[in-house]
Amino acid sequence: MKPRLTHQARARKLHFKNNVNQLDGGTPALNFVNTLKNRGGENPKDYLTNYEDFISWCYQANVIDYEYYQQLSLEAYCYANEAADVFEQVISTRFMLYGIFSSIIKREPADEIFVREFNSALDKVSKYLRFESTADGMRRIWVNIDEEIPAPLCMVIQAAADLLLMTDVKKIKQCKTCGSIFFDKTKNGTRRWCNPLACKSLDKAKRYYNAKKGTKNEVTEMASTDATIIHPSSEELEWAR
Repeated sequence: MKPRLTHQARARKLHFKNNVNQLDGGTPALNFVNTLKNRGGENPKDYLTNYEDFISWCYQANVIDYEYYQQLSLEAYCYANEAADVFEQVISTRFMLYGIFSSIIKREPADEIFVREFNSALDKVSKYLRFESTADGMRRIWVNIDEEIPAPLCMVIQAAADLLLMTDVKKIKQCKTCGSIFFDKTKNGTRRWCNPLACKSLDKAKRYYNAKKGTKNEVTEMASTDATIIHPSSEELEWAR
């Protein structure tokens, strides 16, 4: 039986559902980076303001399930200082991953500081990971994560490592309209927008508006030229008399 959502959980889930762009990255790691919108712009929008926001996002993005979300939410309530410390790591990790993915998009080496931070983060992740043998071979599992406040961030970091190692990094792109980073899953690799329905339509609307505006300005200039009154010179007036 599917667990029922609390009023708070339903409100947060609706919040992220109504702001679908931050889940258009195509992978958990890129969706995480995109929780800060309009980065560097005049009106940036940050969807993560505290640890509760972060684990709510993790649940919405299918990083954790609802039962684990409830467990972490209670743990964060009981150990608020630790949750606040982990949330600072969440924000710094998001900045670091944005730097790494941006360098990939630009086809240039990542800043050494970001690389050191990423390696340090992976060291912390390793304490929650083990391999076990199955009939189908070896598989990786998460261990000792119950009531571990940092665990969801470790899952996001590992997702970023998987993305960097197991996929064609040339498919990591930046939306030309909103600036979000996304993974291009199209066969021909020609996708230019994180969300074809939203950002592509907005881009087309902007280009149409600019084209119409340019045509209107042209017509106005022509009309202004045609309407110019040319006054005769004094010599022409004298000759006319």
